[in-house]
Amino acid sequence: MSMSMGGLMLRHPWVVLRFCAGYASYFLSTVIFVVAGIPLLVVLAPFPRRRHQVLRTVTHRFLAFFTRGWLPLLGIYRVTEIQGLEQAVSIGPSVWVANHRGFMDGLLLLGLAPGTGVVIKARDTKQPMYAMLARHFDLVSVDRNSVQSVAASVEKSRRLLAQGRRLLVFPEGTRARNGRLQRFNRLAFDLAVESGVPVVPILIHSTEPFMAKLPGSFFPVRPNRYRIRFLEPILMKPDENPGELSDRVYRDMAGHLRALDAGTTWENLGVEATRRISTGDRR
Repeated sequence: MSMSMGGLMLRHPWVVLRFCAGYASYFLSTVIFVVAGIPLLVVLAPFPRRRHQVLRTVTHRFLAFFTRGWLPLLGIYRVTEIQGLEQAVSIGPSVWVANHRGFMDGLLLLGLAPGTGVVIKARDTKQPMYAMLARHFDLVSVDRNSVQSVAASVEKSRRLLAQGRRLLVFPEGTRARNGRLQRFNRLAFDLAVESGVPVVPILIHSTEPFMAKLPGSFFPVRPNRYRIRFLEPILMKPDENPGELSDRVYRDMAGHLRALDAGTTWENLGVEATRRISTGDRR
């Protein structure tokens, strides 16, 4: 995965061209989305509910086409499995928690379930499309270094759940650098317990690292397949606290991911990460 860009271009020119076409189309569509969205927001300003509905529908349909139509057509990856989605959607307000290995994770999930709010980092809202969506859509922006930002994000999350919406959180907080599931932040579980809604664990698994915090993952050479699994909803037990609920969900998801990782690049990365921890190597 550490092959230089020049070497990759010489050995796999069609791979590089396909992925460049995919990245270029994402950039172009983002520009079009912002340019077309601004006048639409202005025209619908007197009708906030209608504006919200239109923006939500357009965003969902675009992400569904882009992630499950256009990119697979380019040969970037294939989505071979989507399991448990209908049950997850049917239970109503809930907190969805997903593992996070690559940039595509959030886009894939939002393209599957319209009307789902998502917690994102405040720094991501510096991008024009996310800035517009965070202001007029169901994106919950949070800066963990700001008490005011955390309080505002919690309040908006509570409001979405009270309205009967779903809330997507990546409890690891950032993309994993290896095959090990990172420890969870408690925000999602505090919200679920406080609002009395179930937690829905979600596994997003690719056979190869893609747009991850790993060298070479922006141009993976080998065929890549995505599997998305919505696990059984989980409610807090009477004798549990949010931290214990978090640990229980973590163990459940980590076990499923290890099974999915078998025979893939992620399995080797996880073995190497375990070796480094056991030997005290923090590189």
